[in-house]
Order: sequence, then structure tokens, then C-alpha cells
Amino acid sequence: MAGGATQGPVEGVDGQPEVLKRFAQTKLPRAPRGSIFVGAGDSYAAALAAFYASKGGCIALDPYTLASYPEAARGIEVFLISVSGRTASNIVAARKVRGIARGTTAITADNTSRLARLADRVVSLPMTYSPRASGMLSFSLSLLAVLRVAGSAGSCDFRRVFSISRSSMLTTRPGKGTTYFLGNSLAYPVALYAAAKTYELLGTKAHAELLEEFSHMELFSLTKADAINVFSCFDPSDKAGKLARALRARGYESNVVPSVEGTDIERLFHSVFVVQLSIIDPAKKAGLSAPRFLADGERLGVSDEMIY
Repeated sequence: MAGGATQGPVEGVDGQPEVLKRFAQTKLPRAPRGSIFVGAGDSYAAALAAFYASKGGCIALDPYTLASYPEAARGIEVFLISVSGRTASNIVAARKVRGIARGTTAITADNTSRLARLADRVVSLPMTYSPRASGMLSFSLSLLAVLRVAGSAGSCDFRRVFSISRSSMLTTRPGKGTTYFLGNSLAYPVALYAAAKTYELLGTKAHAELLEEFSHMELFSLTKADAINVFSCFDPSDKAGKLARALRARGYESNVVPSVEGTDIERLFHSVFVVQLSIIDPAKKAGLSAPRFLADGERLGVSDEMIY
């Protein structure tokens, strides 16, 4: 899109508040109750945010699921999220729901992409798409678009929450154990995003889980080499604090990402900015000028075959 921001291989995030502020003032369509949001990778995390932000009024699916069961979209609006507009499963899903869904909307940075051409409408993300970039600005814009389309964005002082986010950092375990990211409700998509960036940029083991489910499952494989990051926003019973205290008392590394005062979208974007700054800093210290996954030709080749 002309005049949009550009993201490089490992983008900084300092300019995001102004880009997001401008995008928040643009007119976007509203999703009717029951709409389906579809995305893969980072875009799946954004789609999940629609489910939580709408308090279950919208549904989130991955594109292969919708392509397998296109009848799930009968008479329903479908919003397909793909920054590149090239993800094969999104394209197949868009084709299969034609004539079944009430309508389709592509949320993308490339208005000329195959996905955009298949959709009935396009929501343009104000950025220039750069292949194999680290997914900072693209995720923030996709997330904001989804929240606004789902009708639950509210107001946000992006500059304020970005400034506050610099005082919080995630704990990671590069080259050692697994880094866990836990969150409840709207914080769970942020946990998924944090794990994705840890895989892609740092190339280390990570896992995202719902805050409640961790104590039922992954807890029993936890080791002292692991690190746990818990997002405390959208946590009305303070399970984040309770879990962190219990783990620390037993010698485990546990970090609580604090919540901030403000609207739901301010609390959400504070956590997103914490993730981005916490991943970019160790990447720069490691001398990475591009995401680590780009140096792994074999696995990158498999990824390309499966995604495109």
C-alpha cells in the first residue's frame, strides 16, 4: 500500500505506535456475530484474538480446518488473514467457501495477491510486505485490524503503552531448556505469538499454553533448565501470580509479565510490545541481522513446501 511502513528482515518496533495510531483511525467493516476468522502462524494468533475479544461471538479456525469442512461457513461471513496473501491453505479455503459463505474478506498487505483476488472485499494493512521478515509490524497491524473488525478494539494510547513496555522483559532459555509462554483469554494469542517469534528469530525451544491448562499437562515435564513467562493481563483470579510464586518456591525460573492500567486493547498491546522488544534485543546481541530460521535451508525448504 502506498505510503505504508516497511518491515525489514529484523525490524525495529519504535515506529509502530504512530503507524498503529493512524490505522486505528481508518474505517473498517464490522464482523457480524458468528463470523469466522481464519489464519495460520502469526495470523492464527490474530484470529484467536477475535474469538476472545468478541467474548465468543466470533469463531477462529486455521485455514486447513476450514478447507476440510467448508460447510462450517454456510451463511457466515469469513475473514481470511494473511499478510502475504500467498498461504496455500488460505487460498484453498477461500475457494471452497465461495457460494457457501455469506461473503469473504481478505485482511492482507498485498491487494494484488491471489487471496485478495479471490475475496469479495479486502482490508488493506498499511505496510509494504517484505518476504521472510520477522513479523513485528505485520502482526501488530493484523491484530489491530482483527480487533477493530470484531468490534471490540476500544481506544488505545499506543505511544504510552509502548513506552511502559520497555520496563518489562521476557525470560528466555537460548540453547538450554524450553521457554514457556502462558496466558488466559486475550493473553493466550500473545503467548502463541511469543512462542512463534522465539522459534523463528532465536531458533530455540518454546511452547505456548493456556494458563489453566499448563498445570494440568506441561507442568509434569518441567525441568529446572526451563523458563516460564506468564502474562498477567486478563487474569481475574491472579492465577499468574499464584503459579509463579509456587514455581519460584521450588526453584523454577518463573517470570510474570505485569498488566497495565487502561483499556483491554492497551493491556493487550502492552504485552505484544513486551514480546517484540524481548525477542529483538537478544537477536541483536547475538548479531542476527535476519531471523535465524533463514539460515536453516533444509527446514526452511520443508516450510515453504508446506505453506506455499
